[in-house]
Amino acid sequence: MELDSIYEKAIEWGIQRAKNVGTIALGFHSVIDGLVRVSPEKFNNIMDIEISENSDVLPKSIKTKKDFFKSLTFSFANGSALQLMIDSENVYRWLLKKFGTGTLRLGGTSANMAKTLSNFPFQKILIYAYPLTKELANLFPDSKNLFVVHEDGLSHPQNVHAEEGIRAIHWIFEFSQSQELRMGDNVYVCPRSNRFIASWNPVNSRLEIKEPFKSYVLDHAEEISHFLISGFHIMQDVYQNGETVDDRLLELKKFIREMRKRNSQIKFHIEFASIRRDRVRRTVEEKLFAEFDSLGLNEVELSWIARDLGYDDKSILSLNIEKISEFISKLMKGKLSRIHFHALGFYLLAFDDSIYDVELQKKSLAFAALAAAQRASDGEMIVERLKNMLDVPNSGYKFKEWKHENTHFILFPTKVIKNPKITVGLGDTISSLGFVLG
Repeated sequence: MELDSIYEKAIEWGIQRAKNVGTIALGFHSVIDGLVRVSPEKFNNIMDIEISENSDVLPKSIKTKKDFFKSLTFSFANGSALQLMIDSENVYRWLLKKFGTGTLRLGGTSANMAKTLSNFPFQKILIYAYPLTKELANLFPDSKNLFVVHEDGLSHPQNVHAEEGIRAIHWIFEFSQSQELRMGDNVYVCPRSNRFIASWNPVNSRLEIKEPFKSYVLDHAEEISHFLISGFHIMQDVYQNGETVDDRLLELKKFIREMRKRNSQIKFHIEFASIRRDRVRRTVEEKLFAEFDSLGLNEVELSWIARDLGYDDKSILSLNIEKISEFISKLMKGKLSRIHFHALGFYLLAFDDSIYDVELQKKSLAFAALAAAQRASDGEMIVERLKNMLDVPNSGYKFKEWKHENTHFILFPTKVIKNPKITVGLGDTISSLGFVLG
């Protein structure tokens, strides 16, 4: 079977391929995650707020306790990943009092990607981490290929003198398949393991590219082969200083164009994440997509884009492959040359095969799938255990390859871990490895 053959050859190929990839830069979202396991003991005695409105109508951000419980319930009851920003300091302090900081882990899309990539023999990985407090720095893995930029050049995050304190935290509320949760008179049963993320991060909400990182990557642009950008989901519509999201993204657009002037071969990837604020999301769609080569996202995130553009979002949420591919074809026209859609059980990769090699894309998908499965199985990336994932059955989806107009599609069945030790960051593992290896 072609799929089994691709999987069997992917590990050795991926390791060798990584050695030949140039410098990888990642920004602008590194943060501390606080992991909290959802359980009746922790939640049922405090979930005393009646949710009377339509539970499918989610708030754009968390401003009240009701917003928090409503969003958590939606994510839990649907087994769907969801992230919302906390816009109320009172709610932030209430969560801190109720749950503490949870189990601290390295978090944020950029940091999750850097942590994954640093396990493999990539030459140099530059991670943007601001503010780099001691608490954040000490969470980065002790990898020799991982660097931050500081006044004197490059250094591993742990070797940089940093201030103390947790300036931002993203709570990861993880839940497991078949768990039950009581909300008022209702009892919800979780259909699949996933997580809800409630994020407090005003310090990074402007998506600012600070010095000396900015100057360094511009001066060394010719060394950088891949640049992965994320963090739009923590942005505001309007800031206290009068700036808007349009102003902030204009600065990012100028930065990307300057990087391309200095290195026309560099590839840019945007990881969409859960951009709930309508104005932020639509500004990203309208003004940034054309600046990027590649986009990574899941079914919830693609459904929001579809709704923004007047298409049927329900067919995407129900994972109708035909409708998803039709919409992706429209989304790519005149803009992106690659979209990596990831859902439980399969990846759907759409790309321009005049730019990307088809066989390389298949191999990179297989490597990313094995890495994600191993991380879900063990909770941490352990390269030596990648081969064990070959024994994990493929999902029920069928491998398929086709072309629509100028877009090449690969439907790639993945390995599904029934009882994952962790779900947060798996999309980042999938997108980053698929992009830099392909």
